[in-house]
Amino acid sequence: MTRTQLITAMALVIGTSSTARAEENEWSRGVAKADQDRAFRIYEEANQLYAEQRYAPALEKYREALGVWDHPQIELNAAATLVRLERDLEAADAIDHALRFGPKPFDDAAYQTAVGYQLLLKKRVGTITATCNHASAKVTIDGKPWFDCSEKRSSIRVVAGTHTIVAGGADGYATQQYQLVVDGGTTKEQAILLKTLEDSVVLEYPFRRWIPWTVMGAGAAVALSGLGVYLSGRSQMDDFEANFQAQCAMGCPSDLANNPLLRDQRDGAMFKGNVGISMMIAGGAATVAGVVLTIMNRPKRILPTLEKPPQGNGMTVGAIFEF
Repeated sequence: MTRTQLITAMALVIGTSSTARAEENEWSRGVAKADQDRAFRIYEEANQLYAEQRYAPALEKYREALGVWDHPQIELNAAATLVRLERDLEAADAIDHALRFGPKPFDDAAYQTAVGYQLLLKKRVGTITATCNHASAKVTIDGKPWFDCSEKRSSIRVVAGTHTIVAGGADGYATQQYQLVVDGGTTKEQAILLKTLEDSVVLEYPFRRWIPWTVMGAGAAVALSGLGVYLSGRSQMDDFEANFQAQCAMGCPSDLANNPLLRDQRDGAMFKGNVGISMMIAGGAATVAGVVLTIMNRPKRILPTLEKPPQGNGMTVGAIFEF
């Protein structure tokens, strides 16, 4: 059955049904006939308002009738009105209450309509079950009070969608927040575990911790490699000077054009020396930069957001502390 079909069926049920008042049964036991008659009159007024599509006043009348006689048929009509008002969570509770005695209070059409509503609403409503580990904490859901953690465990029906649970108010413990996505007809469980403020402190670094040490280590490695290249060039230059003295005792052209091997030895030594010096300068600069980044990368201690339990209007107040 679609929602439209259910609403049409409900209109027919409201137009034709009447509450059973004459016989003694589970839902009429202990209710005086005068109260049954009064409830029935209010119920018919509510049905008229529903037929006129005045759903909000109709709901008020159904609830007034239920206050006199908690009859399943009246509860069914109230549930149908809540669906019209798109208050599915209340409607789900109402339809479950209406069906507490099974099919006995209804005729076939009304019972089939009630079961159809129940199936429809199960797809729109889920359940959250939470457990809590600290007795003095209080739990809210979507900004509204839910339960005191001294109860240890609690369940609540919610419309399908995303819901936010906040637990706090325990001295010395940080407020904890959870977000749950609940599908219709499912139950989500959440363990609420409060931590002390000290355990909840987060160290926040300006840079990732590995960056300064990596820069400093890489700079030192480059500088040391440059020193090795420079020393290799110095050694090669010493060899060149010894060979120059031996081979050019009688003099050689400055460009060593007549001695290419000696010239290559000299040029190679000079190249290594220049490269080594450049590497040492670059590596030294990187090492200094790494040291500076290490000094700058001191962490800040961040306390978690502290939220007060809802007060009156359901609002929460939050603050973040840094030191």
